[in-house]
Amino acid sequence: MTTRARASTMAVPAQRRLQSWIKQSRGYLFIAPAVIFLLVVMVYPLANVFVTSFTQIDTRERTQEYVGLDNYAALLDDSTLWNSVRNTVIFTAASVVLHLLIGGVLALLLNEQWLSAEVRNFTRGVLILPWLFSTAASALIWGLLYHPFGTLNYLLMSSGLASEPVEFLGDRALALMSLVLVNVWKTFPFYMVMILGGLQSIPVELYEVSRVDGAGRLQRFRHITLPMMRPVILAISTIDIITTFGHFDLVKLMTFGGPIRSTETIAYYVWQTGFRDVNFGYGAAISVMMVVVLSIGVLVYLRMFTAREQMYGETTTAL
Repeated sequence: MTTRARASTMAVPAQRRLQSWIKQSRGYLFIAPAVIFLLVVMVYPLANVFVTSFTQIDTRERTQEYVGLDNYAALLDDSTLWNSVRNTVIFTAASVVLHLLIGGVLALLLNEQWLSAEVRNFTRGVLILPWLFSTAASALIWGLLYHPFGTLNYLLMSSGLASEPVEFLGDRALALMSLVLVNVWKTFPFYMVMILGGLQSIPVELYEVSRVDGAGRLQRFRHITLPMMRPVILAISTIDIITTFGHFDLVKLMTFGGPIRSTETIAYYVWQTGFRDVNFGYGAAISVMMVVVLSIGVLVYLRMFTAREQMYGETTTAL
Protein backbone atom coordinates (compact mmCIF):
# COMPACT_ATOMS: atom_id res chain seq x y z
CA MET A 1 0.00 0.00 0.00
CA THR A 2 1.37 3.36 -1.02
CA THR A 3 1.86 6.23 1.39
CA ARG A 4 -0.97 8.22 -0.20
CA ALA A 5 -3.40 5.32 0.11
CA ARG A 6 -2.39 4.73 3.73
CA ALA A 7 -2.96 8.43 4.54
CA SER A 8 -6.36 8.34 2.84
CA THR A 9 -7.33 5.24 4.86
CA MET A 10 -6.33 6.90 8.13
CA ALA A 11 -8.22 10.10 7.24
CA VAL A 12 -11.56 8.31 6.91
CA PRO A 13 -11.94 7.46 10.66
CA ALA A 14 -10.84 10.96 11.59
CA GLN A 15 -13.50 12.46 9.33
CA ARG A 16 -16.12 10.14 10.80
CA ARG A 17 -15.15 11.12 14.33
CA LEU A 18 -15.36 14.80 13.37
CA GLN A 19 -18.80 14.33 11.82
CA SER A 20 -19.97 12.38 14.87
CA TRP A 21 -18.69 15.12 17.20
CA ILE A 22 -20.51 17.78 15.15
CA LYS A 23 -23.77 15.83 15.35
CA GLN A 24 -23.41 15.41 19.10
CA SER A 25 -22.58 19.09 19.53
CA ARG A 26 -25.80 20.21 17.90
CA GLY A 27 -27.72 19.31 21.04
CA TYR A 28 -25.45 21.53 23.14
CA LEU A 29 -25.99 24.38 20.69
CA PHE A 30 -29.75 24.10 21.15
CA ILE A 31 -29.52 24.33 24.95
CA ALA A 32 -26.76 26.95 24.93
CA PRO A 33 -29.18 29.96 25.02
CA ALA A 34 -30.97 28.54 28.07
CA VAL A 35 -27.66 27.82 29.83
CA ILE A 36 -26.38 31.32 29.09
CA PHE A 37 -29.66 32.81 30.34
CA LEU A 38 -29.42 30.86 33.61
CA LEU A 39 -25.81 31.92 34.08
CA VAL A 40 -26.71 35.57 33.58
CA VAL A 41 -29.87 35.74 35.72
CA MET A 42 -29.02 33.18 38.43
CA VAL A 43 -25.38 32.19 38.77
CA TYR A 44 -23.88 35.67 38.39
CA PRO A 45 -26.27 37.36 40.89
CA LEU A 46 -25.66 34.59 43.43
CA ALA A 47 -21.90 34.88 43.01
CA ASN A 48 -22.13 38.66 43.29
CA VAL A 49 -24.17 38.41 46.52
CA PHE A 50 -21.63 35.96 47.95
CA VAL A 51 -18.74 38.33 47.20
CA THR A 52 -20.68 41.33 48.55
CA SER A 53 -21.28 39.52 51.86
CA PHE A 54 -17.56 39.89 52.65
CA THR A 55 -17.57 43.64 52.13
CA GLN A 56 -18.86 46.84 53.65
CA ILE A 57 -20.21 49.35 51.11
CA ASP A 58 -20.31 53.07 51.80
CA THR A 59 -22.87 54.55 49.41
CA ARG A 60 -21.96 58.13 50.27
CA GLU A 61 -18.25 57.73 49.58
CA ARG A 62 -18.96 55.10 46.93
CA THR A 63 -16.33 52.80 48.41
CA GLN A 64 -16.31 49.07 49.05
CA GLU A 65 -14.15 47.71 51.88
CA TYR A 66 -13.29 44.06 52.44
CA VAL A 67 -14.27 43.07 56.00
CA GLY A 68 -13.85 39.29 55.85
CA LEU A 69 -16.21 37.34 58.11
CA ASP A 70 -17.32 40.34 60.17
CA ASN A 71 -20.80 40.35 58.61
CA TYR A 72 -21.26 36.65 59.35
CA ALA A 73 -20.03 37.09 62.92
CA ALA A 74 -22.62 39.83 63.42
CA LEU A 75 -25.37 37.37 62.48
CA LEU A 76 -24.83 35.40 65.68
CA ASP A 77 -25.69 38.35 67.92
CA ASP A 78 -28.57 39.70 65.84
CA SER A 79 -31.71 38.93 67.84
CA THR A 80 -33.89 40.53 65.15
CA LEU A 81 -32.53 38.08 62.59
CA TRP A 82 -33.32 35.03 64.73
CA ASN A 83 -36.79 36.38 65.40
CA SER A 84 -37.33 36.59 61.61
CA VAL A 85 -36.00 33.02 61.25
CA ARG A 86 -38.56 31.84 63.81
CA ASN A 87 -41.37 33.67 62.03
CA THR A 88 -40.28 32.27 58.66
CA VAL A 89 -40.17 28.68 59.93
CA ILE A 90 -43.65 28.98 61.47
CA PHE A 91 -45.03 30.68 58.37
CA THR A 92 -43.51 28.06 56.04
CA ALA A 93 -44.47 25.01 58.09
CA ALA A 94 -48.07 26.15 58.60
CA SER A 95 -48.50 27.12 54.94
CA VAL A 96 -47.08 23.86 53.58
CA VAL A 97 -49.19 21.68 55.89
CA LEU A 98 -52.39 23.58 55.09
CA HIS A 99 -51.63 23.61 51.36
CA LEU A 100 -51.25 19.83 51.32
CA LEU A 101 -54.20 19.24 53.64
CA ILE A 102 -56.72 21.55 51.95
CA GLY A 103 -55.46 20.88 48.42
CA GLY A 104 -55.40 17.13 49.04
CA VAL A 105 -58.90 16.93 50.53
CA LEU A 106 -60.43 19.02 47.74
CA ALA A 107 -58.56 17.04 45.09
CA LEU A 108 -59.86 13.78 46.54
CA LEU A 109 -63.42 15.11 46.52
CA LEU A 110 -63.14 16.38 42.94
CA ASN A 111 -61.69 13.05 41.84
CA GLU A 112 -64.72 11.11 43.03
CA GLN A 113 -67.42 10.01 40.58
CA TRP A 114 -70.44 10.78 42.76
CA LEU A 115 -70.60 14.26 41.27
CA SER A 116 -71.74 14.85 37.72
CA ALA A 117 -69.16 16.07 35.21
CA GLU A 118 -70.83 19.49 34.98
CA VAL A 119 -70.82 20.01 38.75
CA ARG A 120 -67.19 18.87 39.04
CA ASN A 121 -66.04 21.20 36.27
CA PHE A 122 -67.95 24.14 37.75
CA THR A 123 -66.52 23.44 41.22
CA ARG A 124 -62.99 23.22 39.84
CA GLY A 125 -63.44 26.56 38.11
CA VAL A 126 -64.71 28.22 41.30
CA LEU A 127 -61.96 26.76 43.49
CA ILE A 128 -59.20 27.86 41.14
CA LEU A 129 -60.30 31.52 41.23
CA PRO A 130 -58.05 32.60 44.17
CA TRP A 131 -55.01 31.52 42.17
CA LEU A 132 -55.94 34.03 39.44
CA PHE A 133 -55.68 37.02 41.79
CA SER A 134 -52.36 38.82 42.03
CA THR A 135 -50.70 39.03 45.42
CA ALA A 136 -51.48 42.75 45.61
CA ALA A 137 -55.17 42.11 44.89
CA SER A 138 -55.27 39.32 47.48
CA ALA A 139 -53.64 41.58 50.07
CA LEU A 140 -56.19 44.32 49.32
CA ILE A 141 -59.17 41.94 49.58
CA TRP A 142 -58.03 40.37 52.85
CA GLY A 143 -56.95 43.72 54.24
CA LEU A 144 -60.56 44.88 53.88
CA LEU A 145 -61.85 41.63 55.39
CA TYR A 146 -59.46 41.94 58.36
CA HIS A 147 -60.33 45.58 58.99
CA PRO A 148 -61.87 46.28 62.43
CA PHE A 149 -65.03 47.37 60.58
CA GLY A 150 -64.71 44.71 57.89
CA THR A 151 -66.82 41.70 57.00
CA LEU A 152 -65.12 39.21 59.33
CA ASN A 153 -65.54 41.39 62.39
CA TYR A 154 -69.14 42.11 61.41
CA LEU A 155 -69.89 38.38 61.24
CA LEU A 156 -68.08 37.65 64.51
CA MET A 157 -69.84 40.42 66.42
CA SER A 158 -73.29 39.82 64.91
CA SER A 159 -73.08 36.11 65.79
CA GLY A 160 -71.97 36.85 69.34
CA LEU A 161 -68.54 35.21 68.95
CA ALA A 162 -66.78 38.53 69.66
CA SER A 163 -67.83 41.48 71.79
CA GLU A 164 -65.44 43.94 70.13
CA PRO A 165 -63.55 44.16 66.81
CA VAL A 166 -60.67 41.72 66.48
CA GLU A 167 -57.36 43.20 65.36
CA PHE A 168 -56.31 40.41 63.02
CA LEU A 169 -53.25 42.29 61.74
CA GLY A 170 -52.70 44.40 64.85
CA ASP A 171 -52.50 41.63 67.44
CA ARG A 172 -49.12 39.91 67.83
CA ALA A 173 -50.84 36.60 68.59
CA LEU A 174 -52.97 36.69 65.43
CA ALA A 175 -51.00 38.62 62.81
CA LEU A 176 -48.69 35.83 61.60
CA MET A 177 -51.44 33.23 61.31
CA SER A 178 -53.62 35.81 59.55
CA LEU A 179 -50.90 36.12 56.90
CA VAL A 180 -50.72 32.31 56.70
CA LEU A 181 -54.46 32.22 55.99
CA VAL A 182 -54.08 34.72 53.14
CA ASN A 183 -51.15 32.78 51.68
CA VAL A 184 -53.06 29.49 51.89
CA TRP A 185 -56.18 31.00 50.27
CA LYS A 186 -54.10 32.50 47.47
CA THR A 187 -52.05 29.45 46.50
CA PHE A 188 -53.92 26.29 47.55
CA PRO A 189 -55.52 25.93 44.06
CA PHE A 190 -52.10 25.28 42.53
CA TYR A 191 -51.44 22.35 44.85
CA MET A 192 -55.03 21.13 44.47
CA VAL A 193 -54.57 20.96 40.70
CA MET A 194 -51.20 19.20 41.05
CA ILE A 195 -52.60 16.59 43.44
CA LEU A 196 -55.70 16.13 41.28
CA GLY A 197 -53.49 15.49 38.26
CA GLY A 198 -51.55 12.87 40.23
CA LEU A 199 -54.78 11.19 41.37
CA GLN A 200 -56.09 10.98 37.81
CA SER A 201 -52.85 9.34 36.66
CA ILE A 202 -53.40 6.35 38.98
CA PRO A 203 -54.70 3.37 36.95
CA VAL A 204 -58.39 2.74 37.62
CA GLU A 205 -57.77 -1.01 37.38
CA LEU A 206 -55.98 -0.94 40.74
CA TYR A 207 -59.11 0.33 42.48
CA GLU A 208 -61.35 -2.13 40.64
CA VAL A 209 -59.19 -5.09 41.66
CA SER A 210 -59.08 -3.87 45.27
CA ARG A 211 -62.89 -3.61 45.36
CA VAL A 212 -63.16 -7.18 44.11
CA ASP A 213 -60.79 -8.25 46.90
CA GLY A 214 -63.03 -6.54 49.46
CA ALA A 215 -60.85 -3.52 50.28
CA GLY A 216 -62.69 -0.59 51.82
CA ARG A 217 -62.31 3.09 51.02
CA LEU A 218 -59.73 3.69 53.75
CA GLN A 219 -57.71 0.63 52.75
CA ARG A 220 -57.69 1.72 49.11
CA PHE A 221 -56.46 5.17 50.14
CA ARG A 222 -53.73 3.73 52.38
CA HIS A 223 -52.42 0.98 50.10
CA ILE A 224 -53.05 2.46 46.61
CA THR A 225 -53.63 6.21 46.61
CA LEU A 226 -51.04 7.25 49.16
CA PRO A 227 -48.13 5.12 47.83
CA MET A 228 -48.83 6.17 44.23
CA MET A 229 -49.02 9.83 45.26
CA ARG A 230 -45.73 9.91 47.20
CA PRO A 231 -43.62 11.28 44.29
CA VAL A 232 -46.19 14.01 43.60
CA ILE A 233 -46.41 14.96 47.28
CA LEU A 234 -42.61 15.07 47.51
CA ALA A 235 -42.34 17.33 44.46
CA ILE A 236 -45.04 19.83 45.39
CA SER A 237 -44.06 20.01 49.07
CA THR A 238 -40.45 20.72 48.10
CA ILE A 239 -41.56 23.48 45.72
CA ASP A 240 -43.85 24.86 48.43
CA ILE A 241 -41.08 24.94 51.04
CA ILE A 242 -38.70 26.80 48.72
CA THR A 243 -41.23 29.38 47.52
CA THR A 244 -42.84 30.01 50.92
CA PHE A 245 -39.51 30.33 52.76
CA GLY A 246 -38.61 33.36 50.65
CA HIS A 247 -42.02 35.01 50.98
CA PHE A 248 -41.87 38.80 50.98
CA ASP A 249 -44.77 40.47 49.19
CA LEU A 250 -47.62 39.71 51.61
CA VAL A 251 -45.57 40.97 54.55
CA LYS A 252 -44.65 44.14 52.68
CA LEU A 253 -48.20 44.81 51.54
CA MET A 254 -50.16 43.94 54.69
CA THR A 255 -48.11 44.32 57.90
CA PHE A 256 -44.64 45.77 57.13
CA GLY A 257 -43.29 43.16 59.54
CA GLY A 258 -45.43 44.38 62.46
CA PRO A 259 -46.83 44.53 64.96
CA ILE A 260 -43.50 44.67 66.85
CA ARG A 261 -41.76 42.44 64.26
CA SER A 262 -44.22 39.58 64.87
CA THR A 263 -44.64 38.97 61.10
CA GLU A 264 -41.14 39.90 59.94
CA THR A 265 -39.72 37.14 57.76
CA ILE A 266 -36.12 36.63 56.61
CA ALA A 267 -36.86 37.93 53.12
CA TYR A 268 -38.45 41.08 54.52
CA TYR A 269 -35.53 41.57 56.93
CA VAL A 270 -33.09 41.27 54.02
CA TRP A 271 -35.02 43.97 52.16
CA GLN A 272 -35.02 46.21 55.22
CA THR A 273 -31.30 45.75 55.85
CA GLY A 274 -30.09 45.97 52.28
CA PHE A 275 -32.37 48.54 50.70
CA ARG A 276 -34.01 50.58 53.46
CA ASP A 277 -30.95 50.78 55.74
CA VAL A 278 -28.54 50.64 52.74
CA ASN A 279 -26.36 48.01 54.43
CA PHE A 280 -25.67 45.87 51.38
CA GLY A 281 -22.86 43.81 52.87
CA TYR A 282 -24.82 42.66 55.91
CA GLY A 283 -27.95 42.13 53.81
CA ALA A 284 -25.93 39.94 51.44
CA ALA A 285 -24.61 37.92 54.39
CA ILE A 286 -28.17 37.31 55.58
CA SER A 287 -29.13 36.22 52.06
CA VAL A 288 -26.25 33.74 51.88
CA MET A 289 -27.19 32.37 55.30
CA MET A 290 -30.80 32.09 54.13
CA VAL A 291 -29.79 30.11 51.02
CA VAL A 292 -27.55 27.79 53.05
CA VAL A 293 -30.22 27.11 55.70
CA LEU A 294 -32.89 26.53 53.07
CA SER A 295 -30.64 24.19 51.06
CA ILE A 296 -29.76 22.14 54.14
CA GLY A 297 -33.39 22.00 55.22
CA VAL A 298 -34.57 20.84 51.79
CA LEU A 299 -31.81 18.21 51.57
CA VAL A 300 -32.68 16.86 55.03
CA TYR A 301 -36.37 16.79 54.11
CA LEU A 302 -35.69 14.94 50.85
CA ARG A 303 -33.40 12.51 52.67
CA MET A 304 -36.01 11.77 55.33
CA PHE A 305 -38.80 11.40 52.78
CA THR A 306 -36.70 9.10 50.56
CA ALA A 307 -35.59 6.95 53.51
CA ARG A 308 -39.18 6.63 54.70
CA GLU A 309 -40.33 5.70 51.20
CA GLN A 310 -37.63 3.02 50.93
CA MET A 311 -38.62 1.65 54.35
CA TYR A 312 -42.28 1.63 53.30
CA GLY A 313 -41.43 -0.17 50.08
CA GLU A 314 -39.37 -2.82 51.91
CA THR A 315 -42.19 -3.37 54.42
CA THR A 316 -44.75 -3.71 51.61
CA THR A 317 -42.51 -6.19 49.78
CA ALA A 318 -42.06 -8.24 52.94
CA LEU A 319 -45.79 -8.35 53.51
